[in-house]
Amino acid sequence: MSQPIAPGLAVPPWQRHPFLAFTALTVLACAGLLLAGDVPLAQWLHTHAAGAAPFFAAFTAAVDAAYAATNLGGRPTLLAALALAYVVGRWGLRQRWATVFLLTLLTHGCSTVSASMLQVAVHRPRPDVLFTPGSTASLSFPSSHTAIYWSLFWPLAGALPRWRAPLLVVPVLIALGRLVLGAHYLSDVWAAIWLVVAWAALWAGVRRLVGLGLRKWRS
Repeated sequence: MSQPIAPGLAVPPWQRHPFLAFTALTVLACAGLLLAGDVPLAQWLHTHAAGAAPFFAAFTAAVDAAYAATNLGGRPTLLAALALAYVVGRWGLRQRWATVFLLTLLTHGCSTVSASMLQVAVHRPRPDVLFTPGSTASLSFPSSHTAIYWSLFWPLAGALPRWRAPLLVVPVLIALGRLVLGAHYLSDVWAAIWLVVAWAALWAGVRRLVGLGLRKWRS
């Protein structure tokens, strides 16, 4: 008689450690894109996806306008609203699910700041230099637009799996738009998504450790 398979052994490693698997895939994919894939793909999109550019330009402009409207008078109103929602929901109403607002705030803040710092440090030319003679457009890696909007929706998508698909519509379209509009290479967009996932995983891990510590302290 065959021995039963232990539950832990039956799960593929990439399902037991999804972030590590995604990180390995990201390193391999971005290395390949940087070496040989980014430029041909950008040239192909410039030639064959030009018809979609007006849609993505209008969509990105509308989303940017909505995002700018949340920062009233140059103040980080959106971040303040997320902080307030967390305090009221978690500590006022005693709802554990309200922690997602804190995770979103931390993921968004860290992702946008680190993406901007990496852009300055790497200083990679944008695809525009391939198509516009004399262009000096830089700050391509990673995509800050992708980091901004993925960091707003990814924590929510993780907390609300039933709504994951509709929640990711905006960030996915933004990411595709960066490619179609020639604003970024695929590795720029991919790296920005990994950056967001990494920050979200870090803060979710910190939350679990803090919760475990509090339970041990109370016991």
